[in-house]
Amino acid sequence: MPEGEACGQESVMRVLAFAVWLVALLAGIDPAHAERRVALVIGNGAYKNVPKLENPAGDAHAMAELLRSIGFDVIEGGDLTRDRMAAYFLNLSKKAEGADIAVFYFSGQGVAVEGTNYALPIDADIKSVMDLKLGAAINLDDTLEQTMSGAKVKLAFIDASRVNPFQANGSADGRRLSPAEGLAEMHHAEGSLIAFATSPGKTALDGPKGGHSPFTQALLDHIAQPGVEIQQVMTMVRARVHELTNGQQLPWGSSNLLGTVYLNPKAPAPAGSAGKTKAKN
Repeated sequence: MPEGEACGQESVMRVLAFAVWLVALLAGIDPAHAERRVALVIGNGAYKNVPKLENPAGDAHAMAELLRSIGFDVIEGGDLTRDRMAAYFLNLSKKAEGADIAVFYFSGQGVAVEGTNYALPIDADIKSVMDLKLGAAINLDDTLEQTMSGAKVKLAFIDASRVNPFQANGSADGRRLSPAEGLAEMHHAEGSLIAFATSPGKTALDGPKGGHSPFTQALLDHIAQPGVEIQQVMTMVRARVHELTNGQQLPWGSSNLLGTVYLNPKAPAPAGSAGKTKAKN
């Protein structure tokens, strides 16, 4: 290619890059947030066959609003049945393909059997291990791997107890899920971070009626802080939950991230109440 032609193409590319930046600036978009950022946020509390939870709907809505305020394209759902949860995950899969960051947040009941984690839809009626294996709940391990694999960075925040909510439920023949089985360690791909509300085998508190759970409260307090890297955020979240629960609950997680990740790199703290929720005692 002639030197003059190459220089001309380089100039055109510079002009196009500047135009993209200028359009984003005029539209009120921080150029740091111009990357593709998607999230699926689900709050299930109106369970039909296991103990109901007061706060997941409010937890999920506050989280969705906060993520939107820092540039995420959010899919938000509340009190979803098994079929509707599957549809929402399918939507996430489409949006996550080629995304820079994909986030999954779930507030509700969760359980693990034989090392596999499940998120429970509100119509889950599980009296045996076979009910889970036949699809009565969402297999989180496989589903997150399949739906978020197209994103460069994958973050999951799971606000669920890690004890078995079915331990008191027995079928007619006396079978029941083992009370020792709670959410298990999740094996995840490179570029992933998984955060649970509490340690294995422990209960995650729901929080006061009309408020937020301690884990969600701590996330709301910290994940949108400008210029704070996500693993530093999770250290703050653990400390905050420990404080809010007087040492009864300690979040747990694992990471295969390959670099630094900022949910809010430079922007000022989001306005409004979403990131300024009231602390719980």
